[in-house]
Amino acid sequence: MISCPDISMKYSVSNTLLPFCLILLVACNAQHTEEETEVTPLAKVQTHLLELSEITDTLTAYGTVIALPNNLKNLSVPYASRIERVYVSNGQSVQAGDPLLTIEPSEDALLSVKQAQQELAAATQEQELLQGRFQLKLATEHELVTSRLRVSQAKALFQDLTARGSLKTHTLKADKPGVITAVNVQQEQRIAAASPLLQWAEQTQWRIDLGVESNLIDSLQKHQAVQLSPVNRKLNHPVSAVIESIAQQIDPQSHLVRVIVKPSNEASLLLNEWVKGQITLSTKNTLVAPRAAVLSDNDKYSVFTVVDKKAVKHTVELGIETDTSFELIGPTLKAQDQLVILGNYELTDGMDVEVQQP
Repeated sequence: MISCPDISMKYSVSNTLLPFCLILLVACNAQHTEEETEVTPLAKVQTHLLELSEITDTLTAYGTVIALPNNLKNLSVPYASRIERVYVSNGQSVQAGDPLLTIEPSEDALLSVKQAQQELAAATQEQELLQGRFQLKLATEHELVTSRLRVSQAKALFQDLTARGSLKTHTLKADKPGVITAVNVQQEQRIAAASPLLQWAEQTQWRIDLGVESNLIDSLQKHQAVQLSPVNRKLNHPVSAVIESIAQQIDPQSHLVRVIVKPSNEASLLLNEWVKGQITLSTKNTLVAPRAAVLSDNDKYSVFTVVDKKAVKHTVELGIETDTSFELIGPTLKAQDQLVILGNYELTDGMDVEVQQP
C-alpha cells in the first residue's frame, strides 16, 4: 500500500492557516467600515442678527462733586455775640428758611449800643445849645455845621447797631437750599464781630471736577453733553450735565486736566461724592456687534457668520467701543448676517454648524 505523507502535511497546514486568514479578513473589513462611517465634526452655536444701529463714542472720566470757592456762602454777624444754640452740623442738608444758629448780643455789643445811644443824645443836646447861641450871634455857622455832622454820625451808628440785631436774640436762617460744609462755632461760645460762624454750599451751584488725560482734551469743548453717575451707588437714571469749562494747565498732583461740569440735577448727587462721567464725543449709525461675537488673534480681530449651515470667518477692524458692543468694519459683512455669539471659539472656516435657540 502506498502512503502519501506530503499530502497529509499540506492538508494539516491548510487547516491551520485558514482560520487565521479569516480573522485577518474580518478585521480588515471592520476597519474599512469604521473609516467609511467616520462623521464630519458639527459645531453647535448661537447667533445674533447683525444690524445697523446707533452707537455713541464716549470718553470716561472720574472726579468729585465740589462747590466752587466763589459759590460758598460764609455766615457772620458784624457785632460781638454769644452762640445760644447750633441747629446744624457738617454735611447736613438745609432748605430755605431752616434755622442755622441762634445768637444773642454779648456784653460788649450791648455796651457799644449803649455808648452809641449816649453819643447820639449828647450830640443832639449840643446841637440844640449851639442853635440857640447861633441865634444870639454867640456861635459861628462853622460850629453849627460841625455839630450837625456829629449828630448825623451818631444817629447812623446807633441805627446801624440796632438794625444788625445787636440789641436782641436773633435766629439766623438759610436763605437758599444747600449743604453745610463747615460749622466753626459751638453752643455758649463767645465770638468777636465779623467772625465766621458757618459755611454752606448752595445746591444749585454744585459742580463736578473731572480729570481728563491731556491727549484727549482736543476732543472736548464747552457745552458738550456728559452723563454722570455715582461710583459707589446706583441711580435710576444718570444725571445729565454739560461741560462748563476746560482748564488750560495740567494739575500738578493728578497730572490730569481739570474739566468742570455743570449738572442739571444736583439733588441726585452728594457733595464730595466720587462720580463717573461719560462724555459724548460722536454718534454714528453703523454695524454693531455684541462683544461676545468678536475674537482676538494677536493684533487682528475676526467674527464668524453662518451661511448655508457653514461657518464663514471674517477679518474685521473695530471702531467705536462701548461696555457691551463694538462697531464692526469689514467689507464682507452686511446687515442681517447671522453672527455667531456663542460657540465661536470652536469654529474654523467652513465647519458645519447647527444653530441652536438661546
